[in-house]
Amino acid sequence: MTFGTLASGTLEIAGLVLGAVLTFMILSYVFGDNPLYRMALHLFIGVLVGYAFGVVLRDVVIGMALGQLRSNPILVVPLAMGLWLLLFKGVPRLAYAGNFVTAYLVGVGTAVALSGALLGTLIPQVRATGRALSVASVATSPAELLDGVMIFVGTICTLMAFNFAVPKERGLVGTWGRVVGVLAWVGRVLLIFAFAAAFAGALTASLSVFIGRVQYLIEAFTEIYFYVTGG
Repeated sequence: MTFGTLASGTLEIAGLVLGAVLTFMILSYVFGDNPLYRMALHLFIGVLVGYAFGVVLRDVVIGMALGQLRSNPILVVPLAMGLWLLLFKGVPRLAYAGNFVTAYLVGVGTAVALSGALLGTLIPQVRATGRALSVASVATSPAELLDGVMIFVGTICTLMAFNFAVPKERGLVGTWGRVVGVLAWVGRVLLIFAFAAAFAGALTASLSVFIGRVQYLIEAFTEIYFYVTGG
């Protein structure tokens, strides 16, 4: 066995041992918040921040900003804003100087999130509801009419579930208020089913991750055993 092969096998075993130890440190949260869990969490956050900083420095600052600065001088503006934000936000007395850059980033992020919610969720939902009750969709199959009605009623009831100001009056206004109350109740039931399905999906994903870590521990202990015993 050469030195390179021995060193490679030793490093592999060390990685398996480190992964197993960190897995047990994270799983120790079952017994409550403890120093081992906090140490693993801090280590994970530190590695994540360090890796993200390296990627930003290499790909964004050096690769994009400084690398394309000659061909595109307008990159001086975001580069100066980023340095301004990073430098002045780290000094409490001069933190106010970076408020403009922070406000700009928050404004752009809010606008992007709002447009994404509008163009990616609300408008496609309205279009899907309209297509479900279209003549072409109903003519394709009679069952499409039932699907269209369910989608339409579900959408309306879910939107009505966020109406919490139902007037308790007599006459036409009171009748409309009671109708809205019934629709809101149906919408809240639909939301409960939607949240239950989302929670079940999250729980299934968590169980899959847990099973993967248990399988990793079994494989790690097997590799360590064969390495120690020489089998």
